[in-house]
Amino acid sequence: MHELVNGIVPIEAGEQERLIQVRDLRETTQRLYEAVGVPRADARLMADLQVETDVRGVHSHGTRAVPGYLKRIQTGHTNPKPEIRVVREGPASATVDGDGCLGHLASYRAMQLAIAKADKLGIAATTVINSRHYGAAACYATMALDRDMIGFCVSSSSRGVAPYGGIDRLLGNHALAYAIPAGREYPIVLDMATGRSAWGRVGTMRLYGRKLDGEWVLDEDGQVTDDPHRAHALVAPGGAKGSGLNVVMDVLSGILPFCLATVNREDEYQGQRRASHFFQAIKIETFCDVSDFKLEVDRMIQAIRASRPKEGVDRIYAPGEIEWLKKAAWEKTGIPMHKTHVESLEKAAEELGVEVAF
Repeated sequence: MHELVNGIVPIEAGEQERLIQVRDLRETTQRLYEAVGVPRADARLMADLQVETDVRGVHSHGTRAVPGYLKRIQTGHTNPKPEIRVVREGPASATVDGDGCLGHLASYRAMQLAIAKADKLGIAATTVINSRHYGAAACYATMALDRDMIGFCVSSSSRGVAPYGGIDRLLGNHALAYAIPAGREYPIVLDMATGRSAWGRVGTMRLYGRKLDGEWVLDEDGQVTDDPHRAHALVAPGGAKGSGLNVVMDVLSGILPFCLATVNREDEYQGQRRASHFFQAIKIETFCDVSDFKLEVDRMIQAIRASRPKEGVDRIYAPGEIEWLKKAAWEKTGIPMHKTHVESLEKAAEELGVEVAF
């Protein structure tokens, strides 16, 4: 057992892990992107967003994705020097064309636009088209927090989730996030996929040699399996309700921006090719006093935390609280990362002639 902070956050590397300092990981990630032609400012933003994801403990959507993104740039799948532009705009809306960019870049700009418009009008929404995988949804939703706004975003997806009662990989596994300001407590951040988990999380369990707990995935025959190697289709959480939520998120992230649903995405649109996203910002003071809002959010969090845990549960956490605790600890101690994850970055660096900082 290695040392824990707050009884839940490991601050030492386990047997399968290495401890990597945040600054070193950020510097190495930026160098890798620059090596494949990504401009310095964009490379820095990519590093900031992906390392922020790792420091929150969401490794499936952090720098573990970097080698794959680099390959996509090298093969022409992703444009390293896009001309990102607004192609449709209204007072409280905009559509951003990513020009085949790394999805993080257009998403960051689109959320900035939504926040700026909401600051003037109270609520605003933007979409992105011609994008790629946008990483962790929380990166963009949390941008609204410092402006005393509620942030929301959701992305299109390749097929990967079986509809309720079905077997086939037909629906998307849409990454979505809400970020809600609080007062003394950590902000509420709901960062999730519309399947039982992100596919990257299934990959993490495979990486660590762990079984899946509960009804995560179906095998080729439509049977529930706890073996991540046999995963064929994800299950939507909550049965019919979760499946219904999946469909609605597809409307917001696929049909509204791009007029294309996941079920109709053929090979040309798979693998996050021509991805699309939706972003929204809500200015709290448009509806109520910000101080009163934050106070009540705090009271809600505290009531949840003080409620009785069931047997085998030490305490109850609010959405996103564990990730905030990891961030607070790991920014000081470094991030425990699986050795295979680190080695994949080192291999990419060797292939590109880049010096790693860790």
